[in-house]
Amino acid sequence: MNLVGVHGKGESVWLGFFLCEVLRQFSKVARIRGDIAFAERCIAEQMQLRKNVGQNGWGGAWYRRAYFDDGTPLGSERNAECQIDSISQSWSVLSGASDTERSRRAMAAVDKRLVWRHHGLIQLLDPPFDMSELNPGYIKSYVPGVRESGRLSRPSFDALVIIAPALGGRVYVAPETA
Repeated sequence: MNLVGVHGKGESVWLGFFLCEVLRQFSKVARIRGDIAFAERCIAEQMQLRKNVGQNGWGGAWYRRAYFDDGTPLGSERNAECQIDSISQSWSVLSGASDTERSRRAMAAVDKRLVWRHHGLIQLLDPPFDMSELNPGYIKSYVPGVRESGRLSRPSFDALVIIAPALGGRVYVAPETA
């Protein structure tokens, strides 16, 4: 999705969650090294980012993936393609930066929309990129369902969906796959 923020104004929701976790971990390192001022700054930045992601990333039933430079959401029920993306939902749990109820609802949406139990597969996003006006970049050049464009993967390849519940305080039960 290399064109989502090509002009420097786009925002990634999942990277916001990821950065929350990075800041939390850096604060631990800073404390160990005795740099209390930096540790406190990391936590302050993490708390502000957490607030912003919570206010702007939630779409009502799950977290959006990103916003294009013009503010158009990606990972929204309003999108014809990529209405839901597993990575934002997983990182909402892994980072601990999401409201617990929202993370539970987000992972339930993953379970409902992206987990194919009868085949033992998990989609990365749905519906795949194909014909819509949105141009997230090179991902759209793949045939729908291939590679990142809505690929069906064995759980080992989409491990975030499996490990997020286990590491995130069990706010959701991991999908059972064959």
